[in-house]
This record gives sequence, structure tokens and C-alpha cells, in this order.
Amino acid sequence: MISSSEQLLSSTTSTVLVTGASCEMGSALIRLLLDNSGLEVRGMAHRTLVNIPGCDIRPGNLKNAGLLVRALSGVDIVVHMGALTKSIRESDYFETNVNGTKNLIDACLKSGVKKIVYISSAAVSSKGGGYSRSKLEAEQYIKKSGLKWTILRPSEVYGQSSSDSINSLIHWVKRYAFVPVIGGGKCELSPVFVDDVVFAMALAIFNEELENEIIVLAGPEKLTYDALVDRIAAYFGVKRFKLHLPAGLVKFCSTIMSGLGKNFLVPDQIPRLLCEKSFRIDFAKEKLGYSPRFLEEGMDSTFCND
Repeated sequence: MISSSEQLLSSTTSTVLVTGASCEMGSALIRLLLDNSGLEVRGMAHRTLVNIPGCDIRPGNLKNAGLLVRALSGVDIVVHMGALTKSIRESDYFETNVNGTKNLIDACLKSGVKKIVYISSAAVSSKGGGYSRSKLEAEQYIKKSGLKWTILRPSEVYGQSSSDSINSLIHWVKRYAFVPVIGGGKCELSPVFVDDVVFAMALAIFNEELENEIIVLAGPEKLTYDALVDRIAAYFGVKRFKLHLPAGLVKFCSTIMSGLGKNFLVPDQIPRLLCEKSFRIDFAKEKLGYSPRFLEEGMDSTFCND
């Protein structure tokens, strides 16, 4: 895989804006882009304070057309990473991920933006719950936007400090003797290390061969949930008992807990986990030289200083 950020760009004086600048992937992408001279990088953040030296942070809200137009003034390319990923109400996903994306597209057209790179998800599916359906619907608006577009679908990202699914699983396996598994443990995942995803995103922004294309950014292998637990346990040299729980029961309990304000697991995350996904990365390998590291290599990078 290409290893130097100097190879991300040829000769460009583009201005790139990244929505969702406060999330870890957004911040990591901005820092990588800032390594390239001649490129102006902006970040758009909603509520969270962001301080990245060299990056022009603009206030933004996907529901506020005026703020969007001001943030996009003079921008050539938008990387749309901002999204709602966890809510107890399905309607919230559509309000942010679909209507917010439509608002952003309108602002891009008014502001003269040339291209939009949409960070979607490998979990896009009509059967994956509100989040999955909202991302799938937002993709359709991106395709019909009239802008040049590229859609990237990362799979289950790990390696950052957030409490996303794979990170949470890794820390759970590391600490506890039993591991709760939703369903029969046969659903498939393809964990991908955060640095590999971010670098591929940066390469895709300026690759004209990827315009009007959908690219999956998954890991190098598919694993069942049971196998993933076993691999993580083997990495830490521990034995763990897998406690399989019926998906319906877990969804019912998460609904009750969410109603009590305990949102560590919301009902929508269950169909998102269990739905069928595509993890084919052949196209990314061909066009981006994409070569994601295996689980143990990624965990070495994450835990080598522990």
C-alpha cells in the first residue's frame, strides 16, 4: 500500500471541507490531508469543539442551510462524514442522514462545489434497521445530486479510542471471562483498521477514476462473530466463554433500557449487526492499492504501547 502522504495529491490547490470533523476518523483524515502542501483543508463541526492546527474549522449544522452555505464558500470538494450513528428513534436517522445530506447537496450546488465524497457504510441495507436504510437512501440522493461523486463504504472500523462495536468487543474480551453474543454467532464481519480506512479515503478524494463509483473499504477477511471473539481472545492469550443470546430478547431488552435512558445498545444496532453485507475489496485494491492489515496487525498497532 502507498505509504507516503506526499503521494496523495499530484499538484492541486483544491479546498476540501470535511463534515463530521469532530469524530475520530474525521480528525484523522484532516490531519493526513494537512500534510499536503497546496491543499486548503476545512472542517465542519456541529457541537463539539475541534482544534486541529492548520485546519479552518467552521461551525455547521446539516439542518441549517445558511451555515452550510457559509461553510462551503470557496470549497471545491466535500467529504461528507457527518452522520447520526446511534439513536433510540429511527426517524432521527432519516432526519440527519437523509434530510441533512439533501441540505448539504443543495448548499454544495449553490456554492459551486465540484465533487462530494460520501462516507457511507458496508451495512447499507433495507433490512439493517433505520441507520442502514437512512445511509442507503442518502446514497441515492448523492448519485442524483448533479455533482461528481464517490461513495465509500467502510466496514467495522477499529483502532480508535471510541466505543464503536469492534473496539467495545476488543476491550470486553480483554477484560471479562464471558462474552455476550447476539444470535448464533454466525453473522459475518470484516474488521478494518482505522488508519487503513483513512488513508484510502484520502486517496479516493482526488482519484478521478473513482468518480461516480462505490468502493467498499473492508478488512482483508470475513469472520463470523464467534470466530472474531476467538481471534481476539487468542491475541490476548485468554480463554473466553461465549454466551449466545436470542436476537429478539436482546432487542426487547435494549428497547426497555433505552426507554430508561441507558443507551449503550440501541435496538437499531441489532439488525445492523445481523444483516448481510458486502466485503468485496477487489476494486479498492485495483484502484487505490488498498491493502488493509489483518486483525492481529491492527491490534499490534493499537496495543503495542499498553
